[in-house]
Amino acid sequence: MGKVEIFVMLLTIIVLVGITFRKLPIPTSLLLVITGMLIGFIPHFPMITLDPKIVLDAFLPLLIYQTSAYSSWRDIKMDFRPIALLSIGHVLFITVLVAIIVHLILPELGWPMAFILGAVISPPDDVAIVSIAEKIQMPKRIVTILKAEGMLNDAPALILFRFSLAALLTHEFSPLKAVSSFFLIVIGETLYGLSLGYILGNLRMNLRDPVLQTMISILTPFLAYLPAEKLGGSGVLATAVVGMYIGNSFYDRFTPDVRLIGRSVWLTLGFIVQSILFLLVGCNLRYILDGISLIPLSNLFYYSSIITVTVILGRFIWVYPATYLPRLLSSSSKKRNPYLPWQYPFIISWTGMRGGISLAAALAVPLLPMSVNGANPRDLLVFLVSCIITATLILQGLALPWMLKILGIRNFGQREAKNELLAGLQARIAMTDAALYWLYKHVGNPQNSHILYEEINLRIREYNAIKDQFQNSIMNIDHPSVLDEKIELKDTVFLSSKLISIERKELGRLWKEGKINQAVKIKLRNYLDVRSKHLSDVL
Repeated sequence: MGKVEIFVMLLTIIVLVGITFRKLPIPTSLLLVITGMLIGFIPHFPMITLDPKIVLDAFLPLLIYQTSAYSSWRDIKMDFRPIALLSIGHVLFITVLVAIIVHLILPELGWPMAFILGAVISPPDDVAIVSIAEKIQMPKRIVTILKAEGMLNDAPALILFRFSLAALLTHEFSPLKAVSSFFLIVIGETLYGLSLGYILGNLRMNLRDPVLQTMISILTPFLAYLPAEKLGGSGVLATAVVGMYIGNSFYDRFTPDVRLIGRSVWLTLGFIVQSILFLLVGCNLRYILDGISLIPLSNLFYYSSIITVTVILGRFIWVYPATYLPRLLSSSSKKRNPYLPWQYPFIISWTGMRGGISLAAALAVPLLPMSVNGANPRDLLVFLVSCIITATLILQGLALPWMLKILGIRNFGQREAKNELLAGLQARIAMTDAALYWLYKHVGNPQNSHILYEEINLRIREYNAIKDQFQNSIMNIDHPSVLDEKIELKDTVFLSSKLISIERKELGRLWKEGKINQAVKIKLRNYLDVRSKHLSDVL
């Protein structure tokens, strides 16, 4: 089967899984991993391998850029300390902890391979976490911290991975050189990301073609990642920096067409990449088992269980002290960051699910001229990483919604949703007042034509009616119908939708009767589509 046919088959499986299980609270990423495992064991099913080069050089830049470009630097800055402690400190801690445990239970692997395993599985995957957060109501602060951690933790993990791999292949390791290289990479990639973001952001500001702008946005993560990676860095930090810089400094200044098209393209592209990655994680399990068939199953279960428990418990051991010790040791830190409910660090600790990036890094390790219990160390490494990914996704992923309910986190999320709704309504009133102020100021302009005068008065009545609805919603904020934002403005939206539907039907009649050509039809259809999109955004 050719690559094109395999790609089409994977997309078809993803669509079928999405259609079949779209109403289940189970995250799509977990369903795709399980689906991949099932189809991977179908007799005579074509072998579909996870190419680490494609994942690390193509998938990873796209995923990092998508996350960073739509992240708020202001929100990240507010929680920068916990994010830094997770994305850097946690990665270092888990790498060392796992390396020690692996060396105790599998001393024949050696220290370099133990550190490779630790580095590979140290970063949780934000893709899995976000896919779960989209289906359940998690507090935004937790989601922000987890997304930022997932965006930044791949850089130190991949740097540690490359240092460990070099030590394995060359039998040489210099701690001083490793530390100095690490800081040089961080500084260099940050400066490169900022410079590239400034250049590309200004270039896109001078372009009015949304298609060209979207193409540049797709090229941007590769322009950031590949040069940095070729020069010996990780590429991840440069990609995250350029995405965040453009998203926070230039995005609001792009034209509406660019923002609408770009967001749709990136949502689709991100979903495809994420889905393929999780599906291939499951598909590869069958071929991974073939490489370690000589090792007894009891030994494999023992190794994988010990390391999985270490990874899960190790995150708890790191998160709780990292959350509360700074507040105990520093009064200024306590004032800036008041104590969090104990449920928050618990959920942050529990959401340490691993993903396809870890497997891709493990697959990038070459076969070694040695044997461990009858198997190549590389094959055993890949198996252990696959087990940890699968176990964390299934165990932690399935239990997370239940834990949120037991711990009362959903109540935090519901209160947060109510506060967001209230803030949104108040902002809409402020925006409406600004528009009304301008309208009242210009309604008496003697230079206005009669048509413009009537139009302004019509707009004044319309904005006053909308303002009344917003104020009524605030007064009844605790009513279920108000908390459901889809019910808000239902009469206005229903009327507008009905009118658009009638206009669209009439446009179809004019086209069928040959009274308009294709160009006119496309132009008017786009006009109706924009109005419909506006209504969906209101809801």
